[in-house]
Amino acid sequence: MSENIIGKQQLLTIFRKRPLPLPSWSSGIILLLLIATVSHFFGKLYPLFGGVIFALVIGIIIRNTFGLHIIFEDGISFTVQRMLKVAIILLGATLSFGQILQIGGQSFLTILAVVFGGIFFTILIGKLLKVDQLLSILIGVGTSICGATAITALKGTINAREAQTAYAISTIFLFNLIATFLYPVIGHFLNLNPLQFGIWAGTAIHDTSSVVAVGYLYGNEAGDIATTVKLVRTLFLLPIIILVPLLLVKNDNQAGKVSFKKVFPWFIVGFILMSLFNSVGFISEDVQSSLVSIAKYIILMVMAGVGLQVNLKKMMNIGIKPFAIGLFASVLVSIISLSLIFLLV
Repeated sequence: MSENIIGKQQLLTIFRKRPLPLPSWSSGIILLLLIATVSHFFGKLYPLFGGVIFALVIGIIIRNTFGLHIIFEDGISFTVQRMLKVAIILLGATLSFGQILQIGGQSFLTILAVVFGGIFFTILIGKLLKVDQLLSILIGVGTSICGATAITALKGTINAREAQTAYAISTIFLFNLIATFLYPVIGHFLNLNPLQFGIWAGTAIHDTSSVVAVGYLYGNEAGDIATTVKLVRTLFLLPIIILVPLLLVKNDNQAGKVSFKKVFPWFIVGFILMSLFNSVGFISEDVQSSLVSIAKYIILMVMAGVGLQVNLKKMMNIGIKPFAIGLFASVLVSIISLSLIFLLV
């Protein structure tokens, strides 16, 4: 076992250091482009499912049937972490700045309730189940704000252990996958209009990648709204990483330093700038259409990358208590969001 691990590490070192005609992430990008192309084809053939679902499922099947060679890992990480942000910035061209303010205003109370209500009740259920407090906080913040990104950002500020972080991310990842499949079905069953579904997806689904993908799977208008709402929700990470460590200082002296430069979601600035360019007429309809097409194709690649990161065997080892907290948190934020949407929208 140890020889196998050493072998993989040596292979990765050689692969990254050896002069190559292409960057180390190129092979992963090519794989994701192939999956995205196949998914786009089947999505057109079976619009009831859509390319997003095909990309996710194909990625999961490849990872858990054939395994994932080490040469693809850099490209997959690059796509999921970096190219998703590029897609979001490009999608800013579909909205005016006034629309962003309007959507943000319509969803603000719902976001507020989801973020603080979700975190509070997740910590409470964690106490009832006698789960470690830091693990409950990580799951609550990940569910209520922006999934693995929020967990990773908060991890250093509360000095969470690697095992706690891994449990939290795995739990969030599992329910994020479930939401990707279920939300469009539930949305159509409840006959939600694009505004209602966009706000619901933007406030209740965990990771940004799935919010954007599911939103556009439901329709272009719902996708624009879901993306905007999600970006407003992501900004709540900033006050949370200040408040949570301060509360822990009083109890356990577990707070660490906060790096706003690392935590701040700078791609939101790009999204707003694109909307401003669109507002003043710098972006023509033809250019806008092209940018949206590119963004949607990148989203297919991102969802394929998400699927390729799903290790079903590891997910089976999450444990019943973290699973129960994740289930509770996911259902809770979904119900809070949907209830307020029916009342306010």
